Amino acid sequence: MQDKQQNAEDASVGAPVEAPVPVRSSGVLAFVLEVAMLCSAALWAIRVLPWMPVLSLLVLLVPLVAFWGLFLAPQAKRRFGWPLLPVTSHVLFVLGVVALYTSGHPWFGGIMLVLTLTSSAMTWFKRGQLAADAERLRRGRQRPAGRRAAR
Repeated sequence: MQDKQQNAEDASVGAPVEAPVPVRSSGVLAFVLEVAMLCSAALWAIRVLPWMPVLSLLVLLVPLVAFWGLFLAPQAKRRFGWPLLPVTSHVLFVLGVVALYTSGHPWFGGIMLVLTLTSSAMTWFKRGQLAADAERLRRGRQRPAGRRAAR
């Protein structure tokens, strides 16, 4: 047991460590923006729609959460492909900024706009790596074909 740990430590000392920190931070930033988008949609629905607050939330948030869960969530089976996924996400984030601004929260809208622009820049600079990762995931999700797949 100690020999395995010692060998693992020796191997890790000499190996170069390449942690994709911007990709991880962009994932965290995307999660924060997703939650902020849902909150901004809720604030907008309560402020603008003429119904009771609970009904306004249900009418707007249920379809939005369903759309996000079906097509944009990381574990979605029908997740959008590479160029469409970040474009759709960032368009929804900008709509969240507009919703915050029109519902009377311009400071929060400004903060969300800065975060959205930061996420867009991170996505732009890491687009090659992100596209390759998306292609690798797409190939991994395909069903096997051919004679052996029937077994």
